[in-house]
Amino acid sequence: MALNYDKIVLFGDSITERAYDISTAPFCIGPALQNIYTRRFDVIQRGFGGYTSAHAKLMIDKIIAQENTPTSKVKLMTVFFGTNDSTGPSSTIQHVPLDIYTANMRYIANSCKAADIKVVFIGAGPFNAHQWWITRPENPHNRTTIQARTYCDAAISLAKELEIPCVPMWYLIMEAIGWKEGDPLTGLEELDPDESLAAYFTDGIHYNQNSYKLEYDGIMNAIKEFYPELLPENVPLRLPEWAALTTPDVLEKAL
Repeated sequence: MALNYDKIVLFGDSITERAYDISTAPFCIGPALQNIYTRRFDVIQRGFGGYTSAHAKLMIDKIIAQENTPTSKVKLMTVFFGTNDSTGPSSTIQHVPLDIYTANMRYIANSCKAADIKVVFIGAGPFNAHQWWITRPENPHNRTTIQARTYCDAAISLAKELEIPCVPMWYLIMEAIGWKEGDPLTGLEELDPDESLAAYFTDGIHYNQNSYKLEYDGIMNAIKEFYPELLPENVPLRLPEWAALTTPDVLEKAL
């Protein structure tokens, strides 16, 4: 029992799938959380590139069944969908209408609640059109930062209704670059490129260390406000500190 760790699960699309990719983002959300929860929780990555909330709804109960075992439980799940859902209706594979997105996210949150899993929503970040189509000129122009903001707003609204936290990445990144309501909407294709926004992405959608740091800080702030019992300092360290191992039987008893 002593070596069975409870878990934090990171559930999302490609931004979550890349959560440990230090080759493109020297600071990544996965290693950062694993480090701060060392000997307290395992941090499990369940990221699926290109997936939407519709896919997530089909997967959530199976993920919970797999990760919740008789000896270890999921204590916290971050749920980060909306970036792909917010593609325009012409994207028949990825587009999820806003009302369906909200219903899917509600289902996911309720499934977690039924399993006694705390939830943190992550709202979609902005979209930098110039950066994206430089690297992917063949892709259809079916994304805008306006659509991304709408889906972030939906996640924020639903989180308030369900009384759970939401990390509003669209607003956190835009605030970080100095954007204010009423300013020209940085990231739109029809406006000039803005290097300040480009500094938060590898390609206009996927995060680099700057965005992952904002996400990390947002998650930790959410835990502090909503689930303080899950802060690292409030989770017991697994097995005794080395200085307490004065005789072999100390460890044997702990195991």
